[in-house]
Amino acid sequence: MSDERGGDAAGYMGWFFLGAIAGAAAMLLLTPKTGTEARELLTEHGQEWLKKAQAAAEEAQEKAGDLFGKGREYFDEQRNRLVGAFEAGRSAMKEEMGKVRSDG
Repeated sequence: MSDERGGDAAGYMGWFFLGAIAGAAAMLLLTPKTGTEARELLTEHGQEWLKKAQAAAEEAQEKAGDLFGKGREYFDEQRNRLVGAFEAGRSAMKEEMGKVRSDG
């Protein structure tokens, strides 16, 4: 379930970059240039922007995966510490109950 959240974050980043590319393309199309000049600019920069957006989305996905992995490790470590403390308390309680019974 948490793994899906990491994928969602990367998906949102991908949509963000796609929106940025669409905005840049709209800006170029709405500038006072001839259609031919605008198409040439889009052709020149479109592939470059797409590659940058894909690289940034992949990097964000890797970072999300790394953070998820670190979070999982921290969670497991804390869970193990809590289980250990619980077991130590349980053992101490049994020991004290044994002492009370033997004294009584």
